[in-house]
This record gives sequence, structure tokens and C-alpha cells, in this order.
Amino acid sequence: MAYKVGGLRLAQPFRIRRVGHFGYHTPDLAGTLGFLTRHLGLVISDVEDFSSKVPQLPKEHGSGYFLRCGTDHHTIVIGSQMLVDTREPNRKGAIVGQISWQVGSLQEVVDGVSYLDRKARIRRIGRDAPGSNWHAYAYDPDGYINEVFYGMEQIGWDGYSKPKSMYGRAFHECPSLPQIPEYEEVQDALDSGDQLAGFRPVLEQTASYSVDGILMPRPFKLTRLGRITLFVEDLDVSVAFYRDVMGLQPSEKVKVGEHTAVVMRAGDEHHTLMLLPAALKASLGFAAAIGFEAANYQQLREAYQYMQQQGIRILDLPAEISPGVHYGFWVQGPDQIAVQIFYGMDRVERDGSAPQPTTTPLPPDSWPDAIAHGDSGWYELPYMGPMA
Repeated sequence: MAYKVGGLRLAQPFRIRRVGHFGYHTPDLAGTLGFLTRHLGLVISDVEDFSSKVPQLPKEHGSGYFLRCGTDHHTIVIGSQMLVDTREPNRKGAIVGQISWQVGSLQEVVDGVSYLDRKARIRRIGRDAPGSNWHAYAYDPDGYINEVFYGMEQIGWDGYSKPKSMYGRAFHECPSLPQIPEYEEVQDALDSGDQLAGFRPVLEQTASYSVDGILMPRPFKLTRLGRITLFVEDLDVSVAFYRDVMGLQPSEKVKVGEHTAVVMRAGDEHHTLMLLPAALKASLGFAAAIGFEAANYQQLREAYQYMQQQGIRILDLPAEISPGVHYGFWVQGPDQIAVQIFYGMDRVERDGSAPQPTTTPLPPDSWPDAIAHGDSGWYELPYMGPMA
């Protein structure tokens, strides 16, 4: 069956544009929060209190945190492992909370609900608050929760998120169409006397590094969430799900030791999603992984030196799990999520094939002082800024 999506004929009723955010659970919520904010530079955009929903939970485990690297309301969502284990016993031990894919319209989300209900298993639908994104959540073959969403709240120059008084526009069912525009939502709140004072974090670190002309608390800026790595039980089944149901396209198969892995893309980037056989999990030593792009090559080099100076755990992982990436390194906080900071990702050829031979990153001790940019052969989105 073919669907008409924004005038395009597609095999799905939506088109994934990019990975938007990633959620996970941690046994050390305070430690992970500190790692993401103090060391990686993410900013808290909102805090959600679950203590009333799970009253038996110790207070320090009752909050969920939304963090961002740019203007999207959130790029990362974290919660306590104890929270999910207590609130959802059927998901006890689940470390990955969600993988969230941005589509192009509310129409695509709504049309995707019945489609995902037929092709997968729907978890929930509606509109989130905090974040304001319209969504449909569904499970993949391994039980990972995939979200398709539209309309992520944007954090502006003043750093404030939407106030809780606007959460009345959250939905817990499939919305009827059309919906009022966001401008009208804001105007309604103003007309009711709302001052629109949402959450704004207090940043306590001193801006002591000069970073490309701006004083910042650390010598680098992460500009986007670029890649996700998941372990799967049956590689062929998972590839079929993300290709045939979600609409991602395989870029290439790669060998990781004696095992085969597959990388998949949403557009013309080399990949956004890497699927690794579950048999590799123990030897690699993490439960899932995410990759952030640094603003430029010099900032990547500075980030590596900074992590060494701060005593952050730097991982020695095989280059084969970073195909299409030219420069990068891995770190890990007090949880089971590996984090890559990279710069320079290949772009696929016009026929959708990955450049050959497959690029793998140089180790940091082999990085030159300066490099030639990959020009049109690299996938690099402009960061709209400001950096801080």
C-alpha cells in the first residue's frame, strides 16, 4: 500500500526526518544528571515529578529530567532505574526508555497511529507535556519503545520552557484534526492572565573557556544527537522492522569482530541507527549508545582533552562500531549508556550506497592539528546557535 505524505508517495504514512531524542534509565540519577550537565554541557529544560504517581518510591528517585543541547525542549530524557522498575514491573530492568523520531507534520503522527497499531504494538498516543510534542509510541521486536513525533517545543532566548499552566493542551488520545496553532495557545494563556513563566535552570558553572569567541563553562559545544546504537536479538527481524515499518533505509552491513551489524539512515546521512547483535553486549560493556556531534573539529579535540583532565571514563571501543565517522571518542557516566562525541560523518552516495571503503575513526592520539573538511561528502547540519 502506498501513502501520500506531503505530496510524496511513500510506503509509510509518515517520513522520519531525524532522530530527535533518546530516553534512558540510570541507577545513579544524580550522577548521570551531573555527567550530562557539568561535563557534556546539556541544559535541564524541565523536571517532572512522579512521586505522587509512585508514592512508594524514595523521593530522590521520583523525578524525570528533560535535557537539551540546542533549542529543542529535550534531546535526552533520564529517569531512575528504580522508577521504571517500580512503576512498570513488566519492563523491570529496561535501560532504554525510548528512541524518538521526528516526522514532518501532525497529520503524519495521526495517520501513523492506526498504521503502527497494525504493524507493531502501540504503547500510547497523544501530546506530551512537558515538551508539547504530538506523538505515537510503539514497540519494536526487542521491546524498545519507538516514538514518532511532531511539534517539539522550542526554548527561546530567555531560556524558559512553557509553564505548567499550559499543560492543559496535553492529550492522552489521538487528536482530532485540525488543531489550533501554537500561537493561539499562547494567546489564550496570555488572555487568561498567565505570565508564561516556565522552568529556567540556574547554571552554576563559571564560563571560563574562550570557545570560538564565546565564554563557556567547557571548551566545546555539542550541537545535535546524531546516532543511536541498540543491541538486538535477531538482526534480520530488527532490520525489517526499522526498514519496512519505520521507513529507515539500510546504508551498509559492517563486521564487528566475527559478527555482522547493520547501520540505517533517515535521510542522506551515513546512518542514524546502528543495530548490533546482542551477543556483542557483554564484550563491548554497555547497554546502548548515543552519539553527539561537536560544533567543529577543534572543539572535538578540546573535548577529548577536557574529558581527560576531568577524569571522565574514556572507553576503548572498536572503530568498527563507528562506520562512516571520521573522528570521535567514547565516554561513559555512572550508567550503562556509552556516549560518543564525534565530528565528520559521511554522506551516502546518490544511489543510497555508503562510500567505500568504509570510513572508521582515527584514534585520538593520531588526530592531526587541523584537517580538510569533507565538503559535500560529509553530512553536517548548520547549528543555528547561539553556542551559549
